[in-house]
Amino acid sequence: MRQYRFRTKTLLWALILSMILLILPGCGETPPVVVSETPPPSQSAAPEETSDPPEATQPAETTPEPGPTFVGLNGNLRVEGVQLVNEAGDPVQLKGVSSSEVASFGYLVTYEALKNMRDDWDLTVFRIAMYTEDATGYVRNPGVMETVTRIIDHCIDLGIYVIIDWHILYDNTPLKYKDHAVEFFYEISALYGDYPNIIYEICNEPNGPDTTWEGHIKPYAEEVIPAIRQNDPDNIIIVGTPTWSQDVDIAADDPLPWDNLMYALHFYAGSHGQPLRDKIDYALSRGLPIFVSEWGSCLNTGDGPTFHEESMEWIKYLDERMISHVNWAFSVKQEGASILRQKIDVKAKWTDIDLTEGGLFAKYAIKGTKETVLFADGFETKTFSHGKWKRDNATYETENPYKGDYGASIGKDGFLERAVTSVPYENLKLHLAYNFAGGKPGDTVKIDWFNGTDYVPVTELPLVEGWTELDVELPDSASGIRDFSVRITAAVADEETRVLVDEVWLAAEKK
Repeated sequence: MRQYRFRTKTLLWALILSMILLILPGCGETPPVVVSETPPPSQSAAPEETSDPPEATQPAETTPEPGPTFVGLNGNLRVEGVQLVNEAGDPVQLKGVSSSEVASFGYLVTYEALKNMRDDWDLTVFRIAMYTEDATGYVRNPGVMETVTRIIDHCIDLGIYVIIDWHILYDNTPLKYKDHAVEFFYEISALYGDYPNIIYEICNEPNGPDTTWEGHIKPYAEEVIPAIRQNDPDNIIIVGTPTWSQDVDIAADDPLPWDNLMYALHFYAGSHGQPLRDKIDYALSRGLPIFVSEWGSCLNTGDGPTFHEESMEWIKYLDERMISHVNWAFSVKQEGASILRQKIDVKAKWTDIDLTEGGLFAKYAIKGTKETVLFADGFETKTFSHGKWKRDNATYETENPYKGDYGASIGKDGFLERAVTSVPYENLKLHLAYNFAGGKPGDTVKIDWFNGTDYVPVTELPLVEGWTELDVELPDSASGIRDFSVRITAAVADEETRVLVDEVWLAAEKK
């Protein structure tokens, strides 16, 4: 039987009752009332339709937390005006990531992975994207509920907030599976409605020219919200808006009447800019609370490069307004939106090498530190062989890597070159480990940077015997270059000599 956490009022009444029993005559030896706060046991994920291995069926072992968790500190959230606030009424901004389609990629969302992001990224919310109409979605595959509840349990154990996302997409209008949604949200709110961690997102991205706020989304919400409120009177509910959750201005002119509602805004920095921010400003001016429950640093197709400058403009905008945001997506798919490299152990402690360029941007956007990493590569997934690295006479090699399974190997006059805009950044610093195979006196490793027109020398690293790991500071003039790239060249005499490179990343500070 599932054991539930009790809210503050329940705990207070239990404590009052125990004090009364202690002072009543004849009750001196009566055991005190104990209110259990044991978290629900983790549930194992059912095998999903995926080529990747499922998560092990043994529940994750939990360890006592050293101090209050984020949920422990903030408690039940509510909406005041346009601002999300905590139990004490103080403004709060949630920052986190979303799963990809959870039936196929839920195996990635382990207790350890969530803890990694909570502790290293300062993640405070995780979104479970449960698709609806797809072959593995809830309508055809209600067994996905087991994966959803397992992840919810992990989030409760770790003291982070969790968004349960009814991820309509190809079904266009939320009315198509309204009855399924009512059933699902009634059940999930009955199971978890007493937990302050829970946030409901009742329709991900209503879309299509025929799907309107007044004709489809609002009538749908008017049936789903009461189903939730029967079991959960006050946790936050996020309502999607027309045109893939972009038309918050339309919802602002005709809002729903319930308390503790927020409205979804989704953006992808490579495709959406100031016009969408104008819609947010209008909605806020009309008193509509906004939650960015999905954003990406790439194109709205979910693919393409990381748009650093455009993404940074969005994050600064959201942070200034204390608008909560969730990045898409916690996935290993070969697309720009995925934050994880394909070869990753989701039960081990990660380093930045384990993250894609989009994943690195998401991490440091969530973490909110001035220092950031623009790209990182240990070559374990050979990313330099499909587009990320421009290369000449460079291969990967398994014989003598510095860390991990692979290292890059560069022959005479060959190079590795990595492009990334430096417009939003300053104080650039290249980190790398290098070694020589068959090196001779006079052999060096040249480091240059490209300013959009010419290659500018930075330094030459001397011949070494054995792996050497170091930082190379780039000049101030390297900052603010849209077409910036950094190049590592093997300046060696013999054709047989190889320069070995591993653990390469470019660090910077946000302007």
